[in-house]
Amino acid sequence: MARAGLALWLALFAPAATAEAPQTARLTDVVLVDPTPRYAHGVLGDALEWGGLRLTVLRQTPCNAPTGLCAQRSEISVTLPENRVFEDVDARLVDVHGTGQLSVMVVETDVRLGASLALYDAQGRAFAATPFIGQPNRWLAPVGVGDFDRDGRVEIAYVDRPHLLRDLVFLRLTDGVLHEIARVPGVTNHQIGDAAIAGGVRRCAGGDQAIVASADWTRALAVTLIGGVAQVTDLGPISGPADMAGAMACTG
Repeated sequence: MARAGLALWLALFAPAATAEAPQTARLTDVVLVDPTPRYAHGVLGDALEWGGLRLTVLRQTPCNAPTGLCAQRSEISVTLPENRVFEDVDARLVDVHGTGQLSVMVVETDVRLGASLALYDAQGRAFAATPFIGQPNRWLAPVGVGDFDRDGRVEIAYVDRPHLLRDLVFLRLTDGVLHEIARVPGVTNHQIGDAAIAGGVRRCAGGDQAIVASADWTRALAVTLIGGVAQVTDLGPISGPADMAGAMACTG
């Protein structure tokens, strides 16, 4: 009788317990919020950075619809501690897993240790980040995400200290850790005081390319990876960041 009673309890209550769990969560939007003056760097043209993120998430939850699932939209807030800011022009939705599952990519800065590149999931949790540069007033500028070596896996590109070091860095996310796989010196994608990052990822017939400028802002460059080695293509002369929009167009 005890076993029969347990079996009846499981039959009645186990499906309901399973149905209460959300099935999927998908990021649909992200914005920087809570402007703050607590980090006096001003590399992006003003005295304010950002103290948080607001994520918009679409969840598929069980319901009485014919499909058994309904879409439910909600918002999640991410608030940084007082020693951190988001030091960026925007927060980006990117596919760093190569599965269609979107994450947030944003520059997160420690007021004593400088910038890092951080990734957040649909629950508002930071799941991977580069080390902080190591001192304040040191920044990095994201380029974007793409398959730069055409091997079917996703890489992340950013410029490490675009006003000082000027290195293009390629990363790959493996087992939840961002690993550097290549570095190209002598490039930039930002001028001090600009409220925008120049260049980005160009997706043409030949594959994804990181579009940056030479360190002196005289040439537009397209960078790919072949066998783990960076290949730099000169796209022609420029006179400054305003000319980089033309370099993003595929030609030929």
